Amino acid sequence: MLQYFVFSGIFTFFLHIIHVLGTYNFYKKFRISYWKTIIPIYNVFIILKKIHRPVWWIFLLFIPLTNIILFLVIWLDLIRYLHKIKKKDIFIFFLSAGLYIFYINFFKNINIKKEKITENNEGILSSLILSFIIHTYIIQPFVIPTSSMEKSLLVGDFILVSKIHYGLRMPISPICVPFFHNNILGLKSYFNIKFPYFRFHPINHIKRNDIVVFNFPKDDKILDRKDHYVKRCVGLPGDIIFIKKGVLFINHKKEKNFTNNKQQSYFIKTKNIPLNLEFLKEKMDIEDVEFFEEKNDEYFYQIILTKKRVTQIKKLFNNIIFIKKNIYPKEVKDPSIILSNNFGWNRDYFGPLYIPKKGDTIKINSKNIHLYNEISCYEGEKKVNLMNRKNYKVKKNYYFMIGDNRHNSFDSRYWGFVPEDHIVGKPLFIWMSIDWDRKNPMNIFHWKFRWNRIMTTIDR
Repeated sequence: MLQYFVFSGIFTFFLHIIHVLGTYNFYKKFRISYWKTIIPIYNVFIILKKIHRPVWWIFLLFIPLTNIILFLVIWLDLIRYLHKIKKKDIFIFFLSAGLYIFYINFFKNINIKKEKITENNEGILSSLILSFIIHTYIIQPFVIPTSSMEKSLLVGDFILVSKIHYGLRMPISPICVPFFHNNILGLKSYFNIKFPYFRFHPINHIKRNDIVVFNFPKDDKILDRKDHYVKRCVGLPGDIIFIKKGVLFINHKKEKNFTNNKQQSYFIKTKNIPLNLEFLKEKMDIEDVEFFEEKNDEYFYQIILTKKRVTQIKKLFNNIIFIKKNIYPKEVKDPSIILSNNFGWNRDYFGPLYIPKKGDTIKINSKNIHLYNEISCYEGEKKVNLMNRKNYKVKKNYYFMIGDNRHNSFDSRYWGFVPEDHIVGKPLFIWMSIDWDRKNPMNIFHWKFRWNRIMTTIDR
């Protein structure tokens, strides 16, 4: 905690120096004395009064990230107080991320308007700043782009995620474009400057089967700028994960039926008449249907279904020859699965695998070396071959995440554990849900609102 706020204080002090250097002549024209110009915090208080902004904005100085926005607003206001200000100056100001203030301060003749600027945008700015604080520190909106969590979360669900339930993680990349995660129009939306990791005490600890939003561990960006994923936490630190015939076992016990939304892939064969795909989509909300072939009046499909839908389809369609799970045989090795090269695992035959917890001392061997080399990188060590060590002491807690759409989810089976510092928050609420054309989601003419999902809470 102390380290984080020391870094934050040093960063704010550098902002103060930049502010003084970039606005010195403005202060001079406002007839503010030299000593008031250089005193941190007080100089901001003085200039807020001069440009007729609320003095309570001074508190924004003490909030990481928000202090940058405060300085940008002040600089923009100072530019607007100039005589002969042009629209191109405002444009260049934003294009230069505010640094245009230096050019004006040192190379332009500064003449301050005597009259007060009457344009009233105070409410808009206050709302934007408040929105940014809520977005950064309390609750953040996300949209579900893939079907890995169907039917719990659908493609096109717009959700609100609490950042405080599992402990607020303070911002790590201090210089970024507000409201943009890691890119804007194909360009990076942040600078590679980072604070130390710090997280406040959680309101709730992650429980088994919680739906969790987290940063993708394999991403090479700064921690809080890594891509966001949402999955279900099926394994806690210290658990043993095992999958047999597509069935998940946790600590040698079959997983409980925590949700009716879990899906898997099924093969379906019909006789004489093909499946009515329009009926499946419109009446049964079944999206993932793949037609294989038609042979001798027999039709073959692969469909992602819940157990409930399997039962319903059997009752509705009399021409079904069989419905069976699409389970990979045990002897089929899937190279994309972690440790598959050593153990021959696949998505339906996986483990047993122990989930490391903080304080564990793990014996290193040729079969787990790859996994713990990755863990050592997550824990800030240089990438070295751990075979030089007999044991490795784990410094963080780790979690195992799987999508409810078990056969259509890129999850911990493929890329490993989620470190505790990658946890973002807990999904709470669906505020909007749109059923769009998955092949062309920007075609708004094919959008349909899912009224039954709008303004609903997210079940665990």
